[in-house]
Amino acid sequence: MKKILILLCVCLFVKNTFAYRQTGETELNAPTKAYILSRFCTEVKYNFAFYDKLKFDWDSLCVASMPSLIATSSDEDFLKGMQILCNQLHDGHTYIFPMNNPKNPSDWIRPFPMKTKRIGDRVFVTDVYSSNLQQSRVRPGCEIVEIDGENVLDYGNRHIRPYLASSTPQWSKYRPFAEFELTKDKGSKSSKILFKNEKGKEFVVESNRNLSWDLQKDTPSMSFRVKEDNIGLLTVGSFQNSDFNRAYFDELYDEILKTDALIIDIRNNSGGNSLNADYLVSHFIHLPIPQGTWSSPMYIAAHASWNYPREWYMQTPAPILPINEKEIYQKPIVLLVNATTFSSAENFCVLFRGAKRGKIIGTPTGGSTGNPIFIDLGFGLGCCICTKHELDTDGNEFIGVGIQPDIVAEEDIDTFLNNGDSVIEKALDLLRNK
Repeated sequence: MKKILILLCVCLFVKNTFAYRQTGETELNAPTKAYILSRFCTEVKYNFAFYDKLKFDWDSLCVASMPSLIATSSDEDFLKGMQILCNQLHDGHTYIFPMNNPKNPSDWIRPFPMKTKRIGDRVFVTDVYSSNLQQSRVRPGCEIVEIDGENVLDYGNRHIRPYLASSTPQWSKYRPFAEFELTKDKGSKSSKILFKNEKGKEFVVESNRNLSWDLQKDTPSMSFRVKEDNIGLLTVGSFQNSDFNRAYFDELYDEILKTDALIIDIRNNSGGNSLNADYLVSHFIHLPIPQGTWSSPMYIAAHASWNYPREWYMQTPAPILPINEKEIYQKPIVLLVNATTFSSAENFCVLFRGAKRGKIIGTPTGGSTGNPIFIDLGFGLGCCICTKHELDTDGNEFIGVGIQPDIVAEEDIDTFLNNGDSVIEKALDLLRNK
C-alpha cells in the first residue's frame, strides 16, 4: 500500500498532458501510466463492494503489475493490460475503457454490422444490418466458422474474452459471442470471416469494419405475440431507458390481459434501469414483493484515523407494490433466462422468484448486478467500479453465481436452424400442462 501511495504522490507532479489514443502510437509516458494505474488501484480499495472478499492481496498484485504495464509499447497494449488487471476482480460491473476516439474516424472501434450468438459450441448470425453483407450471402442462421484463420471459439476466447469484465464462467463463455461483441475492432481493420450457410456451403467475406449500416432495423427491443393455445410471449430485450418504452408496454398490456398464460423472455437482456424492471413486474403481482438487502462501503476519515474496520451502509428497500388502477395479470407465467441475462434483468428475476410468480426456465444468468460508479482516470481512460452488494429476497447470494433456473433448458441448434426455439417450446409445454 505504501509503495502505491508514494508513487501516486510523485505522479501528481506530471505536468505534461497526454490523451489516450487507439492508434498504436505511444502517447502515454511511463509516469503517466504509473499515475493511471495507481489511481485505479486506489479507487478500487475505496469503492469496490467486494474488496473484502478478494482471495488475494490487491496491493501486491498492483505493484507486481506495474513494471510490465509501464513498459507497454503502445497505448492500446497499456489499455489491454489494465483491463486484464481489472478483470482479476472478477466483476461484470467493474471495467476500464477508453473515453476518447481516435482522430481518424475510420479507426473508431466498430463491429461488423451483424449480431451473433453462441449455441452450444457453434456461433450463428442472428441479424444483418448491412446490404454489403447481405449481398455477400450473409443471412440470419449463417454459422461463423473462422475469423482471420482462427476457429471462431478460439478467436473469441483469445481476442475478446480476456478483456471482457465478468463475474461468472457462464457470462465469460457466452458474452464474447453475443450481440456485437465478437467482431469489435478498429473500423479500418480488415478481417476474413468464413461462413457456412444453412445448406452447409462455406463462403468467405473479407472487409474492414467501416461498412454501411443501411439495413438498420427499427425493431423495438420489446415485442409481444400470441402463440398457440392463447399463450402470450412477451420479449423484453433491454431495460435501458432508451429501449424500454413504458407507454408502448401499456399498449401491449391490454393484449397481454386477454391471454390465458404468459411467457416473459428476458434472455440476452443485459439490463439498464432497474426501475423499469420494477414497473414491469408490478403488473404481474397482487401482493407487495419484498426486496433484497443491499450494502455499500463507506469511508469516514476520522474513523480511519482510529483504525476502525471497514464500515458499510445497509438498506432493505421498501417492497414493490402492485400497479395502481390497473387489472393485475394473475394467470400462469413462465420466465426465460440465459447466461446473458444480466444486471437489472437479474433484479427482475429476483423479484419474480421472490413473488413465487412462476417457474424460471433456461440457464444460469450472468450473475452481476450492482450500481457502478464512473471515475475519470485522466488522460483519456475511465473506469466503472461496482459499489453495491445485493442479496435476493431470501438473503441468498446470487452475484458471482447467477440466478439458477427451476428448469434447465438450452437452445437446440437444429430447432434454431428451423426458425424455432426449443426453450420457448419447453415453456409452452409446461404452461399447457398447467
